[in-house]
Amino acid sequence: MQLKSLHVFVVAVVSLVDIVLGQPSGEHLSLADQHTAFEGHDNISPPLSRQGTLTFSQNANVTRVLINNPPINLLTTSLVSDLYDFLLWTQPATNKTTPKVVIFSSLNPDFFISHFDLGNLIGGSPSDRTAITKLVACGRLLQNITSTAFIAEINGRTYGGGQELASQMDMRFAGPHALIAQYENANAFVAQAGGQLSLGPMIGKARAMEHLLASRTIDARTGTQLGLFNNHYHDNETLVREVDALAARIGLFPQTSLNDTKFSLAFMSPTAGQLDAQLERFAPVGGSAFSQGA
Repeated sequence: MQLKSLHVFVVAVVSLVDIVLGQPSGEHLSLADQHTAFEGHDNISPPLSRQGTLTFSQNANVTRVLINNPPINLLTTSLVSDLYDFLLWTQPATNKTTPKVVIFSSLNPDFFISHFDLGNLIGGSPSDRTAITKLVACGRLLQNITSTAFIAEINGRTYGGGQELASQMDMRFAGPHALIAQYENANAFVAQAGGQLSLGPMIGKARAMEHLLASRTIDARTGTQLGLFNNHYHDNETLVREVDALAARIGLFPQTSLNDTKFSLAFMSPTAGQLDAQLERFAPVGGSAFSQGA
């Protein structure tokens, strides 16, 4: 793919993200709008996973999302589409009850979420290439939906786009096999889905620079020390039990309080302008790599 054509494509993605979200990227629903949305009490089940990559279990307050896209939970068109549909469903609306907590975990013992499928950019069909639009939108929805706390329960590899999504969730907990890496820099890319911008506020500029530029894989203990994980556990059973207990406790309290708390911390998230600029920088860096490999 030539540099010029990729740049045009990425600029189009920025515009499409605004369209698919139905509001300017990076903006949150007003507190009044979200409080109104919470007045409804219809408990609506999550949408079916049309591509078969997600399964759901839920109670009145918590929804568990089990990711399964063999063999490595690659962010393919199918997985991205299912994640996008689910996150759209979690948006609050009048006469609709949404979960207070969503826990993402993986059926695959070796992978939580892997990197984005670059085949969607190089030689893919137009529908495949729109996967990047939905991936970017997923990151923004995770931050913009202030009525739900999103938790990543990680006990496997989380690379590239997978780490970008995890870093835009509200909390991350790790099991003994958790490994994370943001290796775009080593491959002449710039991470485009917003996660890179979240690392600075999360762990500090110096540590974020070390993590991104060195492109090293980080284990659960080191990730917790850096602040990438809230905590880590020595076995998967304890991980699941502790995350479930936290989610259940959060679920005891009013959703309006959850919304107000998450909304009040939104200033730490990247702005729409910063996210758009990051996505545009993906074009020249990635475009150079693509043209060299063409």
